[in-house]
Amino acid sequence: MDTRPVELEASGAAWVFTAIVAAAFVVVAIWCCIYSIRNRDAIPLLMLGSGLLSVGLESVVDTMGKVWYATDNPWVVYTAIGVPQPAFLLLGYTLFWGGTVYIGSRFVQRGTDLWRIFAVVFAMDLFVEYVGASMLNVGVYYDFSPFTLFEFPLWWAFVNGAVACFGIWLLITLEDVLHGWRRLAILVVAPTAFGGTHAICAWPVWVTLHSDTPQWLGWLAGVYAIAMAFGVVALAKKLISDHNELIALRSRATADAPVRPATQTATP
Repeated sequence: MDTRPVELEASGAAWVFTAIVAAAFVVVAIWCCIYSIRNRDAIPLLMLGSGLLSVGLESVVDTMGKVWYATDNPWVVYTAIGVPQPAFLLLGYTLFWGGTVYIGSRFVQRGTDLWRIFAVVFAMDLFVEYVGASMLNVGVYYDFSPFTLFEFPLWWAFVNGAVACFGIWLLITLEDVLHGWRRLAILVVAPTAFGGTHAICAWPVWVTLHSDTPQWLGWLAGVYAIAMAFGVVALAKKLISDHNELIALRSRATADAPVRPATQTATP
């Protein structure tokens, strides 16, 4: 039986939410453009494109995680798998999974602990969800979902935090091995991190949400999702550390390599 709340109406303040997301997007997009021009580095712009591509997976997690967006939200761009997709999703994904992952990777490369990045993204996600869903009704999490507090299932925030960390690891790894036109492959970072992490962490919750299993299994699935989110972050941190050690070893090996004297050609 279809239990989607198709009658949901967004608050009139939904325009404010869209404007806030749009303003944040503009700020990050301008920064990425300036950085790319000054440093002749296309990666920030590629990451914005990567974030935009990942929005294609939104309707999948919406359906599996039982999320619905009001049909009267400002600028509903398209409908996918029956779920309306407002403009703030396109802007938000570009900003969140493109810009935030890129900026987070710069902080990690400068020594910031990956768990701090996870905590920041976790807090950002809570803010966006509670403002957008709980306060302004731009969307709703319907039916039962484990660890729901004030209309938002908290396990989502743990998984989304892990998405950012997965993306940071993937970006750091790829940008060191891809050069020239091959860097276009960086466009896969956000979709891979988003889709992969949600599939790894959330699949038991999805199964319980779409079956007649008892709710206690849903709570157990929620525990699994949170535990796996922590596992993804821990693995990403270890892989980044191993990657940095390998880069350092290569640098030392290059620096310690003996310099061969130039061969002198005899003058006839």
